[in-house]
Amino acid sequence: MSGNRSGRIAFDRRQFAGQPCYISGVSRCPVTPDTQWIEGRLDETTDPRAEFARKLQALRQAVGLSVRQLESESEHTPRRRNEDVIRLKRATIAGMTSQARPVRPELVNFEVFVDTCLRVAADKKIALPPDLAGRAHWDEAYRELRDQLDRSKRRSTSGSATTVAAEPEPSTANQADPEHPRHDPAEQRKRVFTRRRIITATPAVLLVAAGGIATPRWLRGSKPAGAGTADGYNPAGRLLSAPTAVDNPVWATAVGVLLGKPIAVVGRGDGTVQVWDLAAGTALSGPLPGHDKPVYSVGLQGPLAVSASADGTLRAWDLTLDTPRGVRMGDPLPAGVNSVALGSIDGRTVAVSGADDRTVRLWDPGTPRLPGTVVGEPLESEVKSIAVGALNGVPTALSGGADGTIRLWDLQAQRAIRLLGMHADVVGTLVIGLANGKTMAVSGSEDGEVRLWDLTLSKPSGTTLGRIRNAVKTVAIGTISGRTVAISGNDDNTIRIWDLATGAPFGGGLTGPERGAEAISIGTVEGRTVAVSGHWDGTIWTWNL
Repeated sequence: MSGNRSGRIAFDRRQFAGQPCYISGVSRCPVTPDTQWIEGRLDETTDPRAEFARKLQALRQAVGLSVRQLESESEHTPRRRNEDVIRLKRATIAGMTSQARPVRPELVNFEVFVDTCLRVAADKKIALPPDLAGRAHWDEAYRELRDQLDRSKRRSTSGSATTVAAEPEPSTANQADPEHPRHDPAEQRKRVFTRRRIITATPAVLLVAAGGIATPRWLRGSKPAGAGTADGYNPAGRLLSAPTAVDNPVWATAVGVLLGKPIAVVGRGDGTVQVWDLAAGTALSGPLPGHDKPVYSVGLQGPLAVSASADGTLRAWDLTLDTPRGVRMGDPLPAGVNSVALGSIDGRTVAVSGADDRTVRLWDPGTPRLPGTVVGEPLESEVKSIAVGALNGVPTALSGGADGTIRLWDLQAQRAIRLLGMHADVVGTLVIGLANGKTMAVSGSEDGEVRLWDLTLSKPSGTTLGRIRNAVKTVAIGTISGRTVAISGNDDNTIRIWDLATGAPFGGGLTGPERGAEAISIGTVEGRTVAVSGHWDGTIWTWNL
């Protein structure tokens, strides 16, 4: 693959035919005669929005900001005209840098994106290339983009041929989230159907096989000789699925058992969820539509899955159906839902959510029409992560906030118990588990720390397991070689393992993916511990630990 000054991307078909490859360092996709549509779309130079998205992506990467770091930093960037400070959403950033589905960014989002990157570059003393530096340069580029699109729209209106599709003006009906107007459900289904056609055309690449396939070699018999570490586990991952589309991250994963079969449920940036058979390594469903915006979290318990989305809704899925259909729970919230976890109260399955409206809510998936009940009072900052467990037999939840706080909740009494502690930045991931017979929690933050909390103590204090120079995006608790461990996915593209008994790193981590994990879950397949991860580039990976 090679590039030229015009930004065009050329391929040597003989080199990549039938093989996975990286395109612009963003996504893995097949280049075969059946997928020339991808090659054609990325080779398009007549749409200025795609080139503008490429430059925005280049700016973010040159400054060294992850999507979550840019989201967090944007809240500290002053507005140019004394308006209220805003915080860019992850979905907004992804949309602004998407070259596959380019859009003209809203002016306010463009300004905050660029000003945040330039501010961080100045603070870190990063010398940017001339074509990426200077606010005046970027403002001129935005005006040029606007003028090009306006001229194209006028040509289209007058009946002349045009190579750039006229972009609809933002709808005033979406003031709560103007950068993401809600999609028409029919159009959403059309896009999902198109992606399914692409999957069907490339089954070898996506590892979606026909029924009746025997258990794959990676789950049969002993582990490959020499593949393990001194700690007795195999760090090498296996690709379960390539992306379903370009610029379609996997934000959420959950591992469980369905009718005796180990499964994983994943949530993607296009608002779909999908069910996978981990023993066979095959998909049990195509991407299932339901949400209008990215699915940031999935809870799984038996045949029930609950998905949470940036569109402000939760959906309950009955996985026993041949084609599961998500039923919306209650009315949409006024802001995006960042996290959901499932638990039990008096033998009844409940869902607990955390959202950008600063609430923790309790839901009954068995009666999805009922609205969620706010637990306690709304908090002082957005709730970015939720974990559910039991403490001394009492159903308990933890919430992680955008302000770095971690709070402990009594779900039965529907009240906050106490402020557990704080990180220096957003707490984007939490998990509760058992270690040494005690109920423990692990938190991960944008401040780069992974912390262990003993919830049985009257005044728990977080023990730092590790400090990473990049944001911690996801954590999970499980068992490897008889040791209870935490696994963390980080913005430095590493997946690390921590021994919860000693607080020390365990082994050399997990290998395989080239992009950082946005979500990790741990489960058991045929008696073996298995980890499943979802990534920014749209891939899904598994490990037989």
